[in-house]
Amino acid sequence: MTLSEYKNMQRISVIVIFSVLIYGCHQGPAQIVKVTDFQLSPDEDKIAFSAITPVGNSDIWVVNIDGTDLKKLTFKDQSPSNHIARFFRKHGWRNFYTIDMRSPEWTKEGRIVFCEDITRYHIYGVNNAGLRYLTIKTDGTDKRIKTDKDEIVRVKPFDLINRPIISDQSEKYKKKIFLKDDILWVLNFGEANPKKLIQ
Repeated sequence: MTLSEYKNMQRISVIVIFSVLIYGCHQGPAQIVKVTDFQLSPDEDKIAFSAITPVGNSDIWVVNIDGTDLKKLTFKDQSPSNHIARFFRKHGWRNFYTIDMRSPEWTKEGRIVFCEDITRYHIYGVNNAGLRYLTIKTDGTDKRIKTDKDEIVRVKPFDLINRPIISDQSEKYKKKIFLKDDILWVLNFGEANPKKLIQ
């Protein structure tokens, strides 16, 4: 093989890889593989949560407490970085980055604050490459960096030892919401059988 043929083959390989990655970034509607955490809004009308997508990263979602009007607010499952990470993981390769959106919280103004977590995977291990906190409206608009003016509504601390199931409840709607087996469940007060919040 000549040097010219080798360089052409390299160019074609790069084009093919990026074509596959770009095509993968624009697949059909995203699906929820598993929910990782959630928080009930101060007015108890909505639940913000983070969930793992089929690409392998986590994004932020919001849903009404009755399970209607599910919205995906962040779209890191469409980012080339996470598609490259998925490709590299599949082949057991290292030296890539993942971007996850996680840990949603609510502000007093009804906005959702969340963490953008960038992780680097390399031959020496895994380390955090950056954290930043963003805020967004519940309709998915006006995403921006969190400032001191975005006052977070504090909830009771999560105790890993005494509370193995993350849970909350709405006195307004007489419902208990809890995360178990990577699924969000809702249980009406006085009932014994919970239902999946997201069908």
